Amino acid sequence: MQKRTIDRPAFRWAALGGDVAAALAALALAREIRLRLPVPFTESLLPPENFGLSIPAVGLALAVQSVALLVFGLYGPRVRISGSLTRLLLPAQMLQLLSFATIFYLFPGRAVPRSILLLYLAIDGALLYLERAGIRRMAIAGGRRTVLIVGDPVDGELLAEAIRRHPWTGIDITGVVAIGPGEAGGESVSSPEELSAMVARTRSDHVLFTPSPTSFRDLAIERLAASGQASLWVMPSAYETLIGRLRFRPLGELPLLEVGSGPPPAVGAFVKRALDVIVAAAGLVVAAPILALAAAGVLAVSGSPVFYWQERVGRDRKTFLLRKLRTMRRNAESETGAVLSSRADPRVTAIGRWLRSARIDEIPQLWNVLRGEMSLVGPRPERPEFVERFEREIPGYALRFAVRPGLTGFAQISGEYETHPQIKLRYDLAYINNWSLAMDLVILARTLPVVLSRRGI
Repeated sequence: MQKRTIDRPAFRWAALGGDVAAALAALALAREIRLRLPVPFTESLLPPENFGLSIPAVGLALAVQSVALLVFGLYGPRVRISGSLTRLLLPAQMLQLLSFATIFYLFPGRAVPRSILLLYLAIDGALLYLERAGIRRMAIAGGRRTVLIVGDPVDGELLAEAIRRHPWTGIDITGVVAIGPGEAGGESVSSPEELSAMVARTRSDHVLFTPSPTSFRDLAIERLAASGQASLWVMPSAYETLIGRLRFRPLGELPLLEVGSGPPPAVGAFVKRALDVIVAAAGLVVAAPILALAAAGVLAVSGSPVFYWQERVGRDRKTFLLRKLRTMRRNAESETGAVLSSRADPRVTAIGRWLRSARIDEIPQLWNVLRGEMSLVGPRPERPEFVERFEREIPGYALRFAVRPGLTGFAQISGEYETHPQIKLRYDLAYINNWSLAMDLVILARTLPVVLSRRGI
């Protein structure tokens, strides 16, 4: 697979960091030059007390530079790969000069020596050019991205032509593929498996679907929304759940909608994992006395073993052993095999039913959280036997494995014990696609009343 170019968020962060460094270096160099070297059209070296690198001076320089670069599109996608840096940077530097002149005219007490200002703008411009050229080389060295267009061939060619008109996007087209019987000589796919194989064969980084024919539901919603007869509710498909938070990704002139499903970004993943470790470690310490009493109760009522380990499917389909207090009679599935538990499951012991309602049997899973096999919040892990079944019966079920399974989750605070797995999946996908640290904290906070009221899943 080809390496990707720097994407938009990464480019902006890299550019912003480089711009800040350029401004700080330019300020320091301009001051040192005036303190130590004779500069044409000046009478003498600059006395140190005439200009210092104070916080207001640095803040003003960074603010003016950021606005000037933003105005001239230097944080936009075009400058990643193509476009004249000189043609963009010169007007930005002129805008900086005009801005400083206006500010110093209105607030003469904030003025700096003119030689410092001119030196700063010249050095800053040179450093910005070198920095942006370096980022551009990194983007080009990473290789161009590729897209496979799937859907109606006529619409596909229109999209392909629009992409070709904007080479600065760094996108190359690997093909236009019809769904179902294609035109003579054209490629087509008739199943998701065939499409997956074609994506692998063409080494495509992205798949772009053309607009689908309008369905009855779309037409009905449009008609009812226009008439105002009733408010409209829609049960989303797995796909529609994935685009619950609309993310537009303009590509040249195309207003594309990105379908995202995956783990949190690097910084978010680090914060989430840190929260998992801290809370799980504290939780095991605080809950140790409760766990000990519960274990003693299980031993007294139903004998050993007190704990049991059960195979579950985690992130990236990796299996792990989930730890729980035993709440069912021994060898509960020896005759039936793997069976989904229910609220009134006859296999559950008397003390086990109480432990389940209070969620005390789940406490040992904090150890799974510490080990990195689970998270505090995420889709609940399921057994391999049921995963295989649900993947056959429920479209989109495999998308749950993009993140670590959780001790609690969006489905657990929103549904009931008997909620069908297909409905639980909608909550899980909505969580995965809309994840934020605030969302995790809200789910954790809402888990407590669910546990205390002994409801939920």
